[in-house]
Amino acid sequence: MSVPKRYATILFLLLSLTALPGIGDAGRQQTKWGPPLPVRLMLNRIQPLVQKKAYNQAVDLLLAFQARGGALSSSGDEDPRGYHHPEIYFALGNCYFFQAHYEQAAIAYGQTVVRDAAHGHAWLNLANTHYAMERYGEAGRCFGKAYAVSEMKNPEYLYYSATAYLMSGDYHRSIAIFEKTFATHPEAVQPQWKEHLVHALLAADQPRRALPVIRELVRSYMGEKQVQWQEMLLHQYLRLDMQNEALALARTLADRSPTVAAWWKALTHIHLNAGSTDKALAAFTIFAFLSPLSPEEKKLLADLNLQSGIPVKAVPVYEACLRETKDKKHLLPLITAYRRLGQCETALQRLDAFDPDTQDEQLLLTRAELLYTLKKFDQAASAYRRAARRSGSHAGWAWLMAGYAAWQTNDFSTSRGDFLHAAEFKQEKRRALAALKGLDTNLAAINDK
Repeated sequence: MSVPKRYATILFLLLSLTALPGIGDAGRQQTKWGPPLPVRLMLNRIQPLVQKKAYNQAVDLLLAFQARGGALSSSGDEDPRGYHHPEIYFALGNCYFFQAHYEQAAIAYGQTVVRDAAHGHAWLNLANTHYAMERYGEAGRCFGKAYAVSEMKNPEYLYYSATAYLMSGDYHRSIAIFEKTFATHPEAVQPQWKEHLVHALLAADQPRRALPVIRELVRSYMGEKQVQWQEMLLHQYLRLDMQNEALALARTLADRSPTVAAWWKALTHIHLNAGSTDKALAAFTIFAFLSPLSPEEKKLLADLNLQSGIPVKAVPVYEACLRETKDKKHLLPLITAYRRLGQCETALQRLDAFDPDTQDEQLLLTRAELLYTLKKFDQAASAYRRAARRSGSHAGWAWLMAGYAAWQTNDFSTSRGDFLHAAEFKQEKRRALAALKGLDTNLAAINDK
């Protein structure tokens, strides 16, 4: 399961680009008092440039300052004047970041933490830089480092770390950090943090572990947000085949908020899963009063009425569906509804109007059945033969029924030919031979008279 791109809005990035340090006491040039004097002078010099957003000029000054010190072979080399001081790299990273030069910013911040592994602001900005480049796994690692090196353990850093790992697809690491955050800083946990833990758990295919968190979110919110999480809880119950819990929750929600259409739709599907068509119809009828129906939902309403033995209510809904989209999937149940109402003539007219020159085997067979029911045997026989010649999966049965229809008109010769065709099909052979035997017996009786 991939994490939707919308989660990119999760992190409210802490661009902790702190104010550049001032010179302070000019006599305090040793490291224990802060950066060496040349470093502080350089930072003071670029500060007004940064404030004016003249970042390129600031970068030029910082690079020129570094060049005066030459290249250092390692972070442990002597650098008494601070040409490669962490704060120089940090300031350089900030200037690159403000210009969206993220690759260069990442290199500069990386050099900062190489020279000062406890530089919390550099870790944060490095995390934000990786985040801006959609390197979410690295962003998660750096947010975690920012938390680890900070004296004041800010739980938000862990939250950002967990969320970045969620976005990277490292769901198990994300879950572990969320759980650490909740255990270590329970007073800081916000509902939004729990939301993202739920997304991580579901993405990791751990829905049962997500259930108690979802229940907490249902209790935490009101209004539309609460409804969203109630729907999520209901969906998970259904996904986990917790039918009793799903039914109890849906009933409770429908009783408490009878005008919320989603609860009646949920009840419909729960009853359908349980095979309770009548209860499903009752719930879906209420849903239809509360919400406009999509074409698929209209068909479901008609189907439920038909299955519940109320074809008179199914007919107008199927007719409406056919007006919206000329689709056989609406026509065939409509024909069934008319037949159950004893309106075979209307059904035949509706079928002919839908596609008078149809070559569709199923429609041809349906038309033949209607004609046979109406005792229009000549037309029925012809319709069955047309269907049989389509050589579809029901060709044998169509030849058999054509034989019976011809028999009804005393066209015994044609009937015999139809039965012989039917006998060529393995699944119809036994019945076709029995029909031929019956036909011969009937002819013998006629001849004896």
